[in-house]
Amino acid sequence: MNRRRFLAYSASAVAMAGGFSLVNSLGQLQTVVRENTSSFIAGLEQELADIIRLAALAPSGHNAQPWTVKLLTSHHWIIGTDDTRWLPAVDPQNREMMISIGAFLENLQMAANSKGYEVEIHIIAESAKSNEIASVKLQKKEAVSDFSVKQITARRTIRSNILSEDLLNEDVMLLTQGESEGCLYYARDSKEGKVLAEGTILANQIQGHREAAQKELADWIRWSNQDSRLYGNGLTPETMEIEGVSRWYVKNFYTRQSVLQEEFRQAAMQKSKEQATAGSGWLLLTGKAATVTELIQTGRKLQQIWLKVRERNIALHPMTQVLEEAATAKELPSTLGTSNDIQMVLRVGYVHHYSRPVSLRMPLQRIII
Repeated sequence: MNRRRFLAYSASAVAMAGGFSLVNSLGQLQTVVRENTSSFIAGLEQELADIIRLAALAPSGHNAQPWTVKLLTSHHWIIGTDDTRWLPAVDPQNREMMISIGAFLENLQMAANSKGYEVEIHIIAESAKSNEIASVKLQKKEAVSDFSVKQITARRTIRSNILSEDLLNEDVMLLTQGESEGCLYYARDSKEGKVLAEGTILANQIQGHREAAQKELADWIRWSNQDSRLYGNGLTPETMEIEGVSRWYVKNFYTRQSVLQEEFRQAAMQKSKEQATAGSGWLLLTGKAATVTELIQTGRKLQQIWLKVRERNIALHPMTQVLEEAATAKELPSTLGTSNDIQMVLRVGYVHHYSRPVSLRMPLQRIII
């Protein structure tokens, strides 16, 4: 939407709001705070409920939060997934979903260790379409990890204002886990970095005109505060980093149908182009095959890295569209010179300010089944 048309729409919106409605509409500017979702769960100690709550602060595509927890006993759980929170249009093979479950399991282990529990995890899923994924057993121990759960609660995705200065060598080593197998970093101005930027821009253009992908995106955006509180998941104007008058406008007047309009698509594609050409570079996580075990391990590795970057003022922004569109995904490994499957693509770079997390979280009653 161009500036003149936006201002005209905004003026009309203010006029339509009028009086008491305007007071209510201004209330939409209030940020929906991520609430502490811990609450009483029958048969589960508060300490164990807190572990699940912390695990559920993991990242997921469209913030769909696909994880479930079945309590076999208070200390033996089955970690699964709810297929109503899958993303078949952009993640038809559940690759990204499995990576999210891996991040959930990493959070779970780190949180449990910090509270004095040993954790035994066994992958039980036969495929990425299985609803039951992992068996988790917790046993109290005497030694307590020195890990701070603040690393989990402070993690967030940053999309805007990522600086383009080069990363220090020590920070590249942090991102690549000491250049371990499966972690690749390419600077923005490198040949590979330019390939990733161009591929990401093209993939966003393809996805922006792919109706199934746009409809799925529309289903997962919570424009109003009321919807944010109702669903407790999905994307919000806050997580999309829409600020000021623009945020007020979209919260009051945008709907699911707005996402399907050509102006929205064009604006989103332009924004993704600006993002893809900014930042220090790209972090890729790879694996030998897209098996359940490999994808879970990729998610755990991703979360291990994500929990360390805030103290270095490094932002991570997943831009996985290049893997979601066949036209860009097929040739990417050979173009980059890797024989492994590329499982995750993230834009990285320094930021001046690391804002508090704003992504929604569902209450435990919707996670524990």
